[in-house]
Amino acid sequence: MNYMPGTTSLIEDIDKKHLVFLRDGRTLIGYLRSIDQFANLVLHQTVERIHVGKKYGDIPRGIFVVRGENVVLLGEIDLEKESDTQLLQVSIEEILEEQRLEQQGLAGGL
Repeated sequence: MNYMPGTTSLIEDIDKKHLVFLRDGRTLIGYLRSIDQFANLVLHQTVERIHVGKKYGDIPRGIFVVRGENVVLLGEIDLEKESDTQLLQVSIEEILEEQRLEQQGLAGGL
């Protein structure tokens, strides 16, 4: 395997499932379809995953374009280990309510 500089090294990751952490704190999961020299990403079948405590919920987002400067972390998901989690998946409505309550609790503690 040869070393490729910059985002060129991600060419081998095209069409694989990835997790992306964004600067604003959001977490996206989707299939990497394209990347350019600025690390701009195109994700397909994307979901926004929200974690609250030991629960999580996925909000479908479809095709998602991410500006490279907003990417904090990009990592491939091991499809064989993806379901090995101690977290409980809940509905979108439930996770959004849990998130709202958590944010109110944090704001109330300031």
